[in-house]
Amino acid sequence: MRGYIGITARNWFMKIAEKENLKEINFWRKNINNFKAISEGDYFFFLVKNEKGIKEERPVMGMATFKRYEVLSPYEAWIRYREGNGYEDKQSFMAQIKAMYGINKIDHKIGCIILSDFYEFPEPVYLSKTPVSFKKSIVSGKSVSDEELQVIIEDSFKLINESKEELSEFKVWDMYNEGFPEGKEVFKQHLMKERNRGLVSLAKKQFLETHGKLFCETCGFDFAEHYGDVGEGYIEAHHIKPLSEMHMNEKTRVEDLMMVCSNCHRMIHRKKPWLTGDELKNLLSGRGDTKC
Repeated sequence: MRGYIGITARNWFMKIAEKENLKEINFWRKNINNFKAISEGDYFFFLVKNEKGIKEERPVMGMATFKRYEVLSPYEAWIRYREGNGYEDKQSFMAQIKAMYGINKIDHKIGCIILSDFYEFPEPVYLSKTPVSFKKSIVSGKSVSDEELQVIIEDSFKLINESKEELSEFKVWDMYNEGFPEGKEVFKQHLMKERNRGLVSLAKKQFLETHGKLFCETCGFDFAEHYGDVGEGYIEAHHIKPLSEMHMNEKTRVEDLMMVCSNCHRMIHRKKPWLTGDELKNLLSGRGDTKC
């Protein structure tokens, strides 16, 4: 699989990001030569220009999936994609094309890179912090390899882990198992939902069958023992391997989960790199504690 980093106008990107139900978007350009940098299903990344007067590094702020390439007149492009062109109305769209390209004829053609599954990264990704090379002399964009596109995607989620450490353990695991689901709304849902509940349920079930009860593997705390019916069947599942260390198609197994109480779970995520269960046990035993 390949990818492409396209230099993108900030206003265009922000307009697209505001829309919730765009099935397809049109990354349009003056050049009408066939776009052969990537194939259907490959990923298109948006390297967004800064506002006027700002000379900081341009960030990669999102991605989409390439579907096809078309050559259309601005009028045809509006009829087919409307707000997916990055503008609220036809007049604004036509005015921008005229201002940028001097095109005033209704039948003049523009190149249309048609994308789907638009996704805005939770945090910008700066290529200078990755192995991906992108020279300032590049005016429209460049292709990236499978390894480079994986770095960009993974780096966006490392930023989540750094800024929202307490959430990172519970967010998104199945994009690495199954790739990116089709459809913008579904894609966002997968990125914001908890880790696979079926996997967690299975892990708890197997643990219960093996040990006869649910308890913290680090300190031995049993919610049912301390809270009665309210605590019956409750325990938290810690995913041993951080999301940021997972590869694109790596799967999470039952063996990769650890049963922990809420306190131990918080303490495991308190430091980077995360504490292991054994390290936390040693901390507790060193203080003479047996249970949280």
